Amino acid sequence: MDIGLFGAAGAIASIWLAIHTIVGGRQIARPLVEAVELSPVVRHTQYLCWHFTTVAIACMVLLFLLAAITGITAYAISATVLAVGFFLVGVGLVIALGESHVRLPQGWLFLPVAGLGLAGLLL
Repeated sequence: MDIGLFGAAGAIASIWLAIHTIVGGRQIARPLVEAVELSPVVRHTQYLCWHFTTVAIACMVLLFLLAAITGITAYAISATVLAVGFFLVGVGLVIALGESHVRLPQGWLFLPVAGLGLAGLLL
């Protein structure tokens, strides 16, 4: 186990959290809430899911940082599973939708986070 790698994974995830919150709030969440052509249930469900994502990324950051501070492997495993899940869903769903990863690169952002988590667990 390498706790330094957990700290690095947490640091990168915290950058993605900041980008998600600041840029995503401005470019995704705000326009979504203002999209009156969508029904309120659709708008509000999507907005709720955006906030769920915020919480999940924040938990990933917290778990990696707790693993780095305490050396408790369970924190690192949980955070790594989250990062792998974000990567797989983010890459796989874009492919399934026939979208471009250039337009929707979010899943790829979690590959280094997941890789650092896995490396930290295996070393």
